[in-house]
Amino acid sequence: MNLSKALLLAVILTATGLVVLPNTVSLFAGQHYWYNLSGTGNDVPCEKCHADVFEELSQSTFHIHWGDKTKADREDCAACHRSNLNIQYASVNGSYTAYTPGKEAHAASVVACMLCHQANASEATWAPGYYAGGFNVSMMGVSSPYNYSNATFNGMYAAHNAFVAKAIEDTTLQDSNEACIACHTHVAVKINWTHARSLEFDIGIDKNSITTSYGPHNWTITNWSVNGTAWDIVWGNTTGYGATNLNNITWPGNVPGVSYNTS
Repeated sequence: MNLSKALLLAVILTATGLVVLPNTVSLFAGQHYWYNLSGTGNDVPCEKCHADVFEELSQSTFHIHWGDKTKADREDCAACHRSNLNIQYASVNGSYTAYTPGKEAHAASVVACMLCHQANASEATWAPGYYAGGFNVSMMGVSSPYNYSNATFNGMYAAHNAFVAKAIEDTTLQDSNEACIACHTHVAVKINWTHARSLEFDIGIDKNSITTSYGPHNWTITNWSVNGTAWDIVWGNTTGYGATNLNNITWPGNVPGVSYNTS
């Protein structure tokens, strides 16, 4: 390699270093500047990584009642995700040398809504919430570590017992969180409904007509039945508006594996 080529290569390498190396260093800037965990405060900013959750919480009137009480802050995050008394979280007390390592969880744990909502606010001793009972999941053959019903709130007639029970069985989220989120938050839902195609009954003439204050009634209604099954999709968007196009309903004979009474 002649001298001119060597000088050119040296200039190129130098120029590349001047451009690349400062960017490489700045990419990791701040990695040795640690957040303060001493004392009673906690400077770790949850919102740095969970900005989307923090933004949602800031727009809500619920779950912002710790700390500032007028806006979302890190104490609100801790109130839910560090509130399980059965879990030992990592903590620092007074000095960084007086620390407790996390056992079942380090900084935070996934939380079931019912952790706080299984008791009335007046009854709870920690993280009280409004009681979300009035369900009876045991009727559906499901058990949960949380209290959904008792002698007062037995949930015998709850329309959503199966919905809550199947959410408990599903492992996508903790306990019945799927059902809680689907109903009580702005998350969108898409439901594939399979429901009765029609309600059918027979009407005849009653020879022994009944007369009431509204006039004579000489009809008999018998043979109540549900005939077949229809399938449709309901889409509920984040604003809370749900819609379906009845023209897209799949009627008997079009759903694989489903038999119908079409008589």
